[in-house]
Amino acid sequence: MPDPSQFDRIFGPLDPFPYNRQFVQQLEISRRNLEGSLFIDRVLKALDLSKAVSHYPPKNEAALRQLYEYIYESKNVALHHKLSIIYYLLLDLDDRRGDTQAENYASHAGMPSKYQIFMKGLWYMDAQKFDVALEYLTHPSLQPDFVDDIITALVRHAKNADFSLALAYYHTVQPVVESSSALGLLFDALAQSSVLDAFQFSRSHADFMRHQLFQRLVISVLEGPRNSESAERAFELTSLPFDAGEERWFKECLGSGEGKRLAVAKDTLLMRNIATGHSGHGSESGTWAAVLEGFKTGSGGRTQA
Repeated sequence: MPDPSQFDRIFGPLDPFPYNRQFVQQLEISRRNLEGSLFIDRVLKALDLSKAVSHYPPKNEAALRQLYEYIYESKNVALHHKLSIIYYLLLDLDDRRGDTQAENYASHAGMPSKYQIFMKGLWYMDAQKFDVALEYLTHPSLQPDFVDDIITALVRHAKNADFSLALAYYHTVQPVVESSSALGLLFDALAQSSVLDAFQFSRSHADFMRHQLFQRLVISVLEGPRNSESAERAFELTSLPFDAGEERWFKECLGSGEGKRLAVAKDTLLMRNIATGHSGHGSESGTWAAVLEGFKTGSGGRTQA
């Protein structure tokens, strides 16, 4: 059990103070980069310890002691949650000292391993070492938590449009995504990586959301620079096995909806007609060649000729 009298034993010598100016600035930068809240902030708020957020990172030993005592004295916080917060603070100190004090503390306090795994994953998220964080956050012993925040961070911090970390987290954990913003980010990552995967994902939702995601997929595939890759993605989109509702949504999106503004809207409708055998524009091979060339070079509207 955390005890104010054990502060010195738990944290050890604090001279020099580990949370120096450089480390504090680093944490504040991470806080800004992560939508204004570190994951430890989110943990504290979820435990109704919002007051503690203003004390992290502590600026001096007195502030660290005050934070520790505040956690200890919180009556409505379960013991394993108190241990988890202290463990997180010790991970900070170990990072500065090159020590293993956090693991020693967890072992001595009898902290359940799944809480160690989860808090270490969140600590690495706050350090923006996302690949390492996923080694912990995808552990089979964990129940998904802070899912929307994790997905948002992984998608928004993807380098060079490489969404492999976000998709690896989603496919491994199979969490429920609750917020529309996180769902949209995840879907965009899916759409950039695999048109078919995004299409199948849209089908896993109720009709209203399914319609929105389907339209989002169409726009995602067709907007942006025209090149060989975009032509291949458009070909894949127009070759998907739409049901009657999706066929209607597709034509509405490009014929009268948001997609009508796209230069390749009519070409795409023609591509779909060819794919479903409803084209009356010349030989199939010749039409495919012309339309796909339009996608590659950026010259839309070939069906008007």
